[in-house]
Amino acid sequence: MKIAVVSDTHGFLNKTLEALKKIKNLDLIIHLGDYVKDAREIEKKTCIEVVYIKGNCDYLETDVALEKVLEVDNKKILITHGHNHDVKNEISKIFYRAKEINSDIVLFGHSHMSMILEYEDILILNPGSPEEPRNGSKGSIGLVEISKNDVKAEIIIL
Repeated sequence: MKIAVVSDTHGFLNKTLEALKKIKNLDLIIHLGDYVKDAREIEKKTCIEVVYIKGNCDYLETDVALEKVLEVDNKKILITHGHNHDVKNEISKIFYRAKEINSDIVLFGHSHMSMILEYEDILILNPGSPEEPRNGSKGSIGLVEISKNDVKAEIIIL
């Protein structure tokens, strides 16, 4: 399964939609919050299912979860925005949350800076922000490919 991972679009979708159009055979899009309305718009424009959660700027979205767990090809994926795990200061809290629920992959945003890390067999990915990167990073999204025995992840710089 090929999954695009997007976060922190904050109402700006041009670069995100351009990038998503270039990815062949995309099965799913995950939006990690800030803004939920953007996730809904991406689904409309791409006709690809978008799974989303809310971020710290989505406080009016009372019917949207802060965190979800997905099962994809026998891999458990924790998705969260990250603000409630203090990811701007450290990633240990989000790592231990992933361990607590036996997650294979954790996807988070909030910092607007991309990263990929694998630690103790847990893939940790932040796709960054496509339109509003911070601290000298470039606009980006993530791509995760899951097959029966393999997980590959990359950051796509826009």
